[in-house]
Amino acid sequence: MSAWTSDVGLLGTSAFPRVLAVDDERNIRTMIDRSLRNLGFDVKIVSEVANVARAIAEWAPEAIVLGLRLPSINAFGFIESLRRITEVPILLLSGAFESDAKVRALMCGADDYLAEPFDWQELAACIRARLRRPRLEKRDVVTYADVTIDLSQRRVARAGKAIDLSAREFDLLVALARHPEHVFTRSQLLDMVWGMDRDVAPATVETYISYLRAKLDSAGVRLIHTLRGVGYTMRLKR
Repeated sequence: MSAWTSDVGLLGTSAFPRVLAVDDERNIRTMIDRSLRNLGFDVKIVSEVANVARAIAEWAPEAIVLGLRLPSINAFGFIESLRRITEVPILLLSGAFESDAKVRALMCGADDYLAEPFDWQELAACIRARLRRPRLEKRDVVTYADVTIDLSQRRVARAGKAIDLSAREFDLLVALARHPEHVFTRSQLLDMVWGMDRDVAPATVETYISYLRAKLDSAGVRLIHTLRGVGYTMRLKR
């Protein structure tokens, strides 16, 4: 990741929100630490993703700033794993703007995406705006129509009746239910559910869609639809 422009000034604030910053480049970590501290934040820096979960548990950050390019991990999958243990705002920093990357990051659970060039006042404003925004729904429960998905317990029920899903079927359902009405291509679902470093054929999506549909749609009105030549979506009507 390349360095960003720094335009540091003091913000008039008496609060010192805790921000956990994760990046593998030393110079970027130093810049984030210095700039956000000068802008009124309490900052903790983590250079290895293996230490992030522990830092969240022990330090309880109020926001997370994440470098998009991290070594030896799928950044998008990492965002999803963070969403399983925290609901604090996650902001991604990237060396360049990529529309597909931004969309994918937001779909995986990120709250914002900033690309070079930006100044640190902008990042600070984004963090504070996210901290002011009320949480209107619990992230550990996803509902659509009569389907309820408990993310922490990995349980699914339709009209109050439990549905037994495999781990992959569950992840596929979550991807669809988090964005009802949105049409996903097979490639997008492969990235979100199997990861970008996958070694599976595109037809695998069709197989698991059929498994999921057999279990979910047999319990009520059809929710999972195939748009021939386009992809898959979750909606009440075709």
